[in-house]
Amino acid sequence: MKIASGKKWIMVFAAMLMVCVCALASAESYRLGDEADEIATIQTALKQLKLYTGEITGHYGSKTEAAVKAFQKKYALKDDGIAGEDTIRELYDAADISASNDPYSGDSSALRHGSRSEAVRQMQEDLRTLGYYTGTVSGHYGTLTEAAVTNFQKANGLSADGIAGSKTLDKIASKLKSSSSSSSSGSSSSSSSSGSSSMLKYGMKSSSAVRALQENLKALGFYTGSVTGNFGNLTKEAVYDFQKANGLSADGIAGSKTLSKIESKLKSSSSSSSSGSSSSSSSSSSSATLNTSSTLQLNSKGDEVLKLQKMLKSLGFYTGNNTGNFGEKTRDAVIAFQKSRGLTADGIAGKKTLAAISAEYNRPSGGSSGSMAPSVRYENFYNWRTRYSNGEYCSVYDFSTGYSWTLRIMTKDAHMDAEPATAQDTEIMNKAFGGKTTWTAKPVWVTFSDGRTYIGSTHNVPHTPYHLKENNFDGHLCVHFPISMEKAKEIGPYATSHQECINEAWEKTQKMKY
Repeated sequence: MKIASGKKWIMVFAAMLMVCVCALASAESYRLGDEADEIATIQTALKQLKLYTGEITGHYGSKTEAAVKAFQKKYALKDDGIAGEDTIRELYDAADISASNDPYSGDSSALRHGSRSEAVRQMQEDLRTLGYYTGTVSGHYGTLTEAAVTNFQKANGLSADGIAGSKTLDKIASKLKSSSSSSSSGSSSSSSSSGSSSMLKYGMKSSSAVRALQENLKALGFYTGSVTGNFGNLTKEAVYDFQKANGLSADGIAGSKTLSKIESKLKSSSSSSSSGSSSSSSSSSSSATLNTSSTLQLNSKGDEVLKLQKMLKSLGFYTGNNTGNFGEKTRDAVIAFQKSRGLTADGIAGKKTLAAISAEYNRPSGGSSGSMAPSVRYENFYNWRTRYSNGEYCSVYDFSTGYSWTLRIMTKDAHMDAEPATAQDTEIMNKAFGGKTTWTAKPVWVTFSDGRTYIGSTHNVPHTPYHLKENNFDGHLCVHFPISMEKAKEIGPYATSHQECINEAWEKTQKMKY
């Protein structure tokens, strides 16, 4: 009985050990058509084993699938071409991409892209607490983690290489301690003043100054969360975006310069809005947006319906009076818009329809190089890509030709995969490219459902996978947005060419009139 009992405990211990090992392995399985941070790591491992000859893209294409199958056959695994937990674990072991078990401390070994360990998991949790990391706490050091480390390093005067060595880890620990002590000092000190002399930063709670900051940033279109008085991730991101858009040092901390600039922008916004409806309605640069969480349909009433009618009228779909009442004319206008965008033409303005209308309404307009530039943003894609849902619509404007077309978002990883919404959008896009199909990067401005416009670059070559079947574009295309040049070079020459294109276009954009 004792021997049997001993064997039983050995089996239990072995099972527990396997659970622990699996916890460090991928919780995902990847297959043809997927895009993810870890796929880039998988491609790197396969390349080290001389089984993969393609670029490190993070996209699970046919070359990646073939390489995975080759690996599976070589190591007597089920050769289905799917990178599941067993395959990934064996692959990382074979390529010597090991899971470090070093404790998370100042003297631990450096953590970097591709690492998988409990130390990475702890660092992700700490960076999330400090407001730098917004991804899943997985223990895998992917692109989101690297971007968070880089941003933390920049904000704290460290060498911004995206590698978490002892100096970076020590600084994280130090910031956690100071954040903890400042938050434990009580809400009275954090809510002392709303004046521009205050320094508002992550971790502050129950602060009237933070509440005022949130209200002001919401009025300016940078903050989308609830007005709580608590300085969390959304507030920090809004401050960072405002700073970046207004030429300030972007650290996510609202100091005197940032608060003064916010006050200045509020005054100019107030004066421009009071100058009469004619100026505000003549252009879509007001960045009015529709609440995509609502559903507007026959017999709906209120301000959102009024905004919907104004936008549809501006876009040439609605000819009735702006009443705020969703009647038959409004329904017919919604149906007409939905048909033009390849949406289900049911006359009900749900999330996708409202997002498409907002993106269309807020897109830049006018001629080519002489056109007025909107408030275009140059922001690291990894910091804002989760703001928009897959399946939403965005509007692309080619400021060199004046052509504009609509895209449906597929996925967002190192770049955004999308498809032209309709056959007409495909036709317009191809005109912008001079009637040629090319991989050559073209700089564009891309407007999303919240009215924000970002600089980016794109091509017009269809490649698998895709979902839309009636847009005369049998595939998807890629839209690239700003990332660090170091990251672009790491991904490969094509990503680098897009980043160079974006940087050149940003210089031109800044010289245009706002």
